[in-house]
Amino acid sequence: MIMKKRLAVLAVAAGMFCGSVLAAVPITKVDKVSPTDEIYMDMATSAASKAAKGKGLPCGAVVILNNAFRSAGTASADVTAEQNAIAKAGLSSLQNAVIYTVNEPTTDAYNDICRFGADAVFFVNPREKVIEAGIYPASAYDDSRIDTGLTQVPMKQLNYSDAEALLK
Repeated sequence: MIMKKRLAVLAVAAGMFCGSVLAAVPITKVDKVSPTDEIYMDMATSAASKAAKGKGLPCGAVVILNNAFRSAGTASADVTAEQNAIAKAGLSSLQNAVIYTVNEPTTDAYNDICRFGADAVFFVNPREKVIEAGIYPASAYDDSRIDTGLTQVPMKQLNYSDAEALLK
C-alpha cells in the first residue's frame, strides 16, 4: 500500500513537472495561420529552399491529400513546382487535396490544378513579387489563358515569413 502511494505521488509530481515544462514552450506564428497551414507551408518552403541552395529556382509545392502529405515538387526547366508535385502525387484526381506553394501558381500551373480538381491552393508570394524577383516573366501570369471551362479552384494568400524571405 505504501508503495502504491509513493508511485501515485511520483506520477502526480512528474505530471506537474511535465505540464510546467510544456507550458513554457513558446508557440510561434499561430496567430497568422493555423498550425496545419504552417506545417504544410513549411514543407513547401523547405523544398523551395533546398532547390535554391542547389542553384534552382526558389519554388516549392506540396500536395496534401485528406490532411496527409502526398508529394512535393520543385520547379525545373519546363514545369513549375505545382505541376511537378501533382505529377509526383501520381493521382488521376486531386479531389480532397490542397496544394501549398511558395509562389502564386502561373497560369499553366493553375490550369493544371483546376484540371485535376484540387479543393484549394494556398500560396505566400504574389505574382508581382515573383515577377520582380525574376522567377517567372509577366507572360506566365496571363489571366486571359485561364481555362474557364474548368471548375476554378479557390486560391488564398498566407503570411509566412520564411517563404517571403526566399525572394529577397
